[in-house]
Amino acid sequence: MWTMEGPAGAETVLNGRRYLYFAGTGYLGLQGHLDVIAAAKLAADRYGVHTATTRTGYGTCPPVREVEHRAASFLGSEAALYLVSGYAVNFALTAALSNFVDLVLVDECAHDCLREATRWLERLKTPVLTFRHRDAGHLAELLRLHTPAGWRPMVLTDGVFPVSGQMAPLAEYLTVLGDFTGAMLLVDDAHGLATVGTSGRGSLEVAGVPARQINLDPEELHASSPRIFHTSTLSKAIGGHGGVIAGSHKFLERVRHSSGWFRGASAPAAPMAAATAKGLEIVETQPVLRQQLAANVEQLRGGLRALGLPVNPGPAPIIGFGLETVLQMQRVQQHLAEQGIAIAYARDYAGAGADGMLRIAVFATHTPAMIERLLSAVADVLK
Repeated sequence: MWTMEGPAGAETVLNGRRYLYFAGTGYLGLQGHLDVIAAAKLAADRYGVHTATTRTGYGTCPPVREVEHRAASFLGSEAALYLVSGYAVNFALTAALSNFVDLVLVDECAHDCLREATRWLERLKTPVLTFRHRDAGHLAELLRLHTPAGWRPMVLTDGVFPVSGQMAPLAEYLTVLGDFTGAMLLVDDAHGLATVGTSGRGSLEVAGVPARQINLDPEELHASSPRIFHTSTLSKAIGGHGGVIAGSHKFLERVRHSSGWFRGASAPAAPMAAATAKGLEIVETQPVLRQQLAANVEQLRGGLRALGLPVNPGPAPIIGFGLETVLQMQRVQQHLAEQGIAIAYARDYAGAGADGMLRIAVFATHTPAMIERLLSAVADVLK
């Protein structure tokens, strides 16, 4: 069992030893950023650990409001709703849409949080369907076969898949859904926020979807068709904690009243909210971090392909690939660990496949020399 004894970053301490760290999800290296840590310390001194009540009463402290303000600004929305968990925002959002969905289709490699969120869609007229991974053609086929006239389908997918690093073909999905009145697309962009897209707004930005079309209430007259919904976490690239839904005032008001995730759950802790707000500030005001991340992604993907590994192209900072056997993949991970380099071997995780997959994550704070050290170690073990 591994124990992390330092902040997640380009280097960290695991089980008492310092490693080059190419795992996890701290893509911009903000979990250990001095300004993020200082913000958490100051908030703990000023506001204590927690308001100890829900946000419907006295539970909203200033750092929580700042997170919502900064998240709305970064994502180009009217407003934002900040909840204690990135896993939970999908539950809150689907609960708000329960009256508007008749049929659900989920990517076969979708994250567990999306699969569990379908349980909040209480008025489905048929069991949840699964379509082949990133296969818009199969999605279209299932929709034709299982969508009677008047039924409103919803498609659920990750924007960036957490193990492979591949991106969902969102533009293709929207084209398919355009043939069905009342259709919806829900994208969990936990790994896309602040890592992909020209402005860092994630996979929907890559797909060319304007921010003004995302997370509008189904009853708003100017809502696009198909309707597009988006959730994300603030604990990965942003360096904080919790989840966010950014959209119109009308839709967020529906989310607040549709389940207990706002009115019944504890508010986010003040120190974590302050750290999250600082992370959002850094991401929005220092685009050089995203630029450095993009350069590191290009260097690492190119280097791994040069070694003959089956690495897909793409902008995401996650690179997942398989080898012929489980033993080979375990051996690669172990050899790298012996060299002081930590990567992940993901198994029993959404999208990893039966045999699992080696997963390498690159951060903005990795130097070119660190990446070359990783590539050299991989080349050695492949020999």
